[in-house]
Amino acid sequence: MRVFNAIALVGASAGLAACSGEPAPTEAESLAAEQEEATEPRAEGMQPGLYATGDGTQIYSRTRLNADGTYNDLNDAMEPVGSGTWEERDGLMCFDPEGEEENQQEKCWTNSEPDADGKIVSTSVDGQTSYTITRIDEEVTEE
Repeated sequence: MRVFNAIALVGASAGLAACSGEPAPTEAESLAAEQEEATEPRAEGMQPGLYATGDGTQIYSRTRLNADGTYNDLNDAMEPVGSGTWEERDGLMCFDPEGEEENQQEKCWTNSEPDADGKIVSTSVDGQTSYTITRIDEEVTEE
């Protein structure tokens, strides 16, 4: 969908540039704008990566947000134990787990601005539950 939006945006920009007498963006400028849009942070600093969820002193779970809008919940051995889709919508961070059971319904959260350590407080939209979310730096190993 981003590619379609980027193509439509480039086409519209070229049409407006032709009408206004301004030069149309070059292909390199269009690609740079597309890459910038793809790397913009989502939902107050949340973007693809690995996160720990807890109370600020203890980790309850780990979740990997993937760039394609999917996520995986991981156990202590970093094995997937759940998955679904995630998105930012109207300033909320929303997770929709796979399945249709009562505990697998979409839930949305408001996120605070990251603190000095990069931690985010995420609160359910009903205000009943809050967690501390911390991004986990992953080590890259070369084989």
